[in-house]
Amino acid sequence: MTAPFAAELCGYRISNGKPSTSDSNDAGSVEWGKAMFDVLGVPNDKPEVANIGSVMEQAAAMHLEGLRADLVVRQSRPAMEFGQYAHLAVFRNFARKYRTPDSGLADVIAEISEGSPSSVTDALVARLKAAGAAVTGNHELVSRLLDTMPEESMLKLDIAVAAPAPVNRLLIGVSSKWTLRTDRAQDCVSQGSKLVSLRRGHMPHYAVLTMEPRPSMLRLVAYGSGSVDCVYHLALQELREAAKVLEARRGLQNWPPRVLLERMVAQGRIRDYCELVAEVQRLPAWQ
Repeated sequence: MTAPFAAELCGYRISNGKPSTSDSNDAGSVEWGKAMFDVLGVPNDKPEVANIGSVMEQAAAMHLEGLRADLVVRQSRPAMEFGQYAHLAVFRNFARKYRTPDSGLADVIAEISEGSPSSVTDALVARLKAAGAAVTGNHELVSRLLDTMPEESMLKLDIAVAAPAPVNRLLIGVSSKWTLRTDRAQDCVSQGSKLVSLRRGHMPHYAVLTMEPRPSMLRLVAYGSGSVDCVYHLALQELREAAKVLEARRGLQNWPPRVLLERMVAQGRIRDYCELVAEVQRLPAWQ
C-alpha cells in the first residue's frame, strides 16, 4: 500500500522543473524522481510543496495517530522523555540545577568570631570551619565532574509512537526524511546506534521513512547497519515500477540498480508503507 498522502506531497520545482525528490546536480536522481512521479500520476505542472520535509513528517504522524487512539503519536520528541532513556536526563538536569555554594557559612563564622570568646563559641567556629571545608571539597569534586562528564546528545525523534503515561515507553521511533543524502543517511544510522547502546530496557522498533527514489541512496541506510531495523518507503510499488521503466528504457536485463532495489525488498531492508501501518496496529493495546 502506497501512503495515502504520497502523491499529494510530490511536485516539480518552479525554479528548474525538476522533481522535488531530486538532487539537481545528479542527473540520475532527476531521472529516478521523474519516473517514480510518472507512475504515481503526478502532473508535470504540479508545483512542489513548500517545506516538504516538515509536511511529510506531519502527514505521516497524523496518519499513524489515527490508527490507534490508545497510543501517543507525536513529532519531534527527545528520547530522554521516554522510560528507556530517562536516565540520560538525570545528569543534565543535575548540571542545570546545581548551584555554587554561597558565602553564607563564612558569614556565620565571621559573625560568631566577632562575639565574646568562650570555649563554646571556639568549638562552634571550629566545627563550622570544618563543615565549610567539607562543602568546598564537595564543590570542587562536583565542578570536576561537571567539567569532565560526557554529555550524550541525541537528535529528536521525528515521529515517536509510545505507550501512554505512566508507562511512557517508546515503542516505535521513526526518522522521517523526504530524501536522503550522505549526511542525512549518517544521521539516521547514528541516531539508531544511540537508541541501541544507550537504552535501559525495551528496544523500540526504529526505522527510516522516506520518499528517496535512488536505490544507491536507500542502500546507505538499509545495508549493513544493525542500527536501523528497516527503511519504509512511501511509494515502494511505484518505485519498483519506475525501476522497470528505466531498465526497459536502457534496453537492459538485470540492470544493477533495479536488481539492488529488488534485493533490498526481498531481504526486508526496504519495506512498503503498509508494513509500518501493520507494525503500529500489532502493538499491544494500552488502557
